Amino acid sequence: MNTAQTTLGLKPLLAVLAGVYTIQSLVGMFTLQGLPAVLRSEGISTSQIGLFYLAMLPWALKFLWAPYVEAMRKRRGLMSHGKLIGFAQLGVVVILTGMALTSAIQLPALLFISVFALALFSTIADISTDGLAVDRLPQRSRHLGNSMQVGGAYIGALFGGGLFIYMMGVYQWQTALYVLMTLIVAMSLPTIALFRKEVPSPQLQIESCHPSLRRAWNSSSVRLGLLMVIVCQIGTRGVQSMMMPYLFDQGLQLTDLGVLAAGGGAITGLIGVLVSAILMKHLSARTMLLTCLSLEALVFACFFLDTRELIISAFHLPILYVLSSAVAAAKFVALYTLMMEWAYGKQAGVDFTLFQSTDMAVAILMALASGIVIANLGYGAHYGIAVIATVIAFGLGFLRLSTPRSSPQPQVT
Repeated sequence: MNTAQTTLGLKPLLAVLAGVYTIQSLVGMFTLQGLPAVLRSEGISTSQIGLFYLAMLPWALKFLWAPYVEAMRKRRGLMSHGKLIGFAQLGVVVILTGMALTSAIQLPALLFISVFALALFSTIADISTDGLAVDRLPQRSRHLGNSMQVGGAYIGALFGGGLFIYMMGVYQWQTALYVLMTLIVAMSLPTIALFRKEVPSPQLQIESCHPSLRRAWNSSSVRLGLLMVIVCQIGTRGVQSMMMPYLFDQGLQLTDLGVLAAGGGAITGLIGVLVSAILMKHLSARTMLLTCLSLEALVFACFFLDTRELIISAFHLPILYVLSSAVAAAKFVALYTLMMEWAYGKQAGVDFTLFQSTDMAVAILMALASGIVIANLGYGAHYGIAVIATVIAFGLGFLRLSTPRSSPQPQVT
């Protein structure tokens, strides 16, 4: 049926996507990088710090409430998206304010609850934004949307990880949080574009349906997407989870790791996103994904050779780390573009959220599995498994993926 919709240009839409995805990453890296560093400096044991990773569970479980958010976001077009995203962003700012005023860093239970709530609010904005991107971006521009997502992830890592840790070293807890809050408010401003007056738009047809996980599972494209997300991310997530421990065990100091993570990780990742976005103007997402999987297998093989001391160079580890970060970023853009193709339909937000939840579940499980493998079999087995998994992903992608068929084009002016 026809519903009242708001026309939104491509540039404002991309600005909304960039803002939301950067905020999500900022909150995530605040939890995964910033807080662990600060807690360790406060004398908290590593086993206790590890428990804070459970605060990211909402990201792995968000598919459970995705159907409800999906139904809400489709009620009044862009206005509904604006309300959901604005509500989530306001919730994040309020929680950070409470954490600053209560000195939550000194209260572990309150800190955990606060971080868990941050992740929960972030998933609401993320589900709404994913659905917005899938529904509104023309097929020819979807790689730009995924560039905003992956690029925002690396920019958010700079803020939530590097900047927060630096601010904690120079100033105090409250000041560091106020800086993050200011950045979040600034990045929330593009959301205002979603509250524009609605006008009838007969070009965009929204069929009445009740979003559900069963409907998602009944879709052959969703099942294929879930399989591809799992096989494509096993190697990447496993290597990423143990990259810093490996580099540290190879003799790099913490200061070196900090510089390498900021310059060689985040900035190089952004370059990988940019290169991928440019190449995908001429290459299909399938071709780009298979190319990145090939390069990734080669990089992982070099890490394996390094564990056998078959590579002798003073700078090979930083170079391999930089290459790994760039290829992973480019691969994320290609994979997420395909995820949008697989999710396009009556409940795009639910389907896309299911893919993301699967990715996060793979990340958590591979972190646990990689730690066990390394403890018992060493880094060689760890990287060997990554190579095999990536080669299998390439083979499966080559056999199962075809050039995406054109899908209905939403109006973006």
